[in-house]
Amino acid sequence: MKKLFTQTVAFLFVAILSFNAQSTNAQETTKTSNEKTLTATFKGLNVSDNFKFEFNNGEAIVFHDEAKSSPSKISLFDEGLIGDRFTIFYKWVDVMLFDNGVPTGETMKVKRIYNIMPANNSYQRPDVLVTSNEQ
Repeated sequence: MKKLFTQTVAFLFVAILSFNAQSTNAQETTKTSNEKTLTATFKGLNVSDNFKFEFNNGEAIVFHDEAKSSPSKISLFDEGLIGDRFTIFYKWVDVMLFDNGVPTGETMKVKRIYNIMPANNSYQRPDVLVTSNEQ
């Protein structure tokens, strides 16, 4: 009887652990599937210090900020990049709103850049930074 009880407990433990692992993987997949990709021309900062890009058809898109965890070494504050085309990986995120430096308790959905690379880069892996040695 004791052996049967031990086997049942061990089976339940493995089943619960397996179910938990599947749930965790599903959450991670959902997280990464929210990422979107586009290619556009950098137009600089707008009056709100947001990053402005433009598509070939003239339509503009604005990004609130860059993720601190971005693997890219490109700084969009560099005015020399204005006019260059980039492939941008971004997500919609909630940011806290402030009134004179005091949090209001409200949030707003904005687009955050998670990685950026030159559009002419034929090696399109967002997790690898490719640099050129051309001088």
